[in-house]
Amino acid sequence: MLMKRLAVLAVVLVAVALQPAFAQDNKFKIFGAASYVSPLADEDVDFGTVRESVQAANDLGWEFGFELRATKLIGIEVSYLNVTQDIEVDGDTIGDVDLTPWNASLNFHLFPTKVVDFWVGPSVAYVDWGNVNVDSGPTIQTDNEFAYGASLGIDIGLGETVAITGGVRWLKLDLPLEDLSDVGVDPLFARVGIALRF
Repeated sequence: MLMKRLAVLAVVLVAVALQPAFAQDNKFKIFGAASYVSPLADEDVDFGTVRESVQAANDLGWEFGFELRATKLIGIEVSYLNVTQDIEVDGDTIGDVDLTPWNASLNFHLFPTKVVDFWVGPSVAYVDWGNVNVDSGPTIQTDNEFAYGASLGIDIGLGETVAITGGVRWLKLDLPLEDLSDVGVDPLFARVGIALRF
């Protein structure tokens, strides 16, 4: 048992000693990614005397942004995302809406090495909802929203500058429909793309 503890302690000490050699020295990152949006909520909405389930559908969009590192362990990320989602009523598509959030995240980098860089942190977003374009009816007006959530991600370095980047972000977010109830969306964004680190 003592030998096993000493071996674990030796591994930890070597890892700590080697950390400066492998630490992420980049202070700025830009990235572009495909982003798959999956709403986790829906809402029952009254249409006159009828109550029906309204939900945004899963869709693929794109995201680009940058991160500025204050230290090796803390970074501020800002990104813009664009996706057009179908709107479904009781499972039938009735139209679509543009979802374009400006996201800001405070990233805490837990393993900032040149090969693997893993982070987690809180997020806030200003969400620009487009109007709901109904296939056979009038356009439904919407309002912009603020949202909060959380994110995590990982960069896998392919060299000094280029990295594959991936991440997941969740937002607590409603779609506010004029003259109707707000529709809970609570989207989960999963992105994969390329990052350039400087």
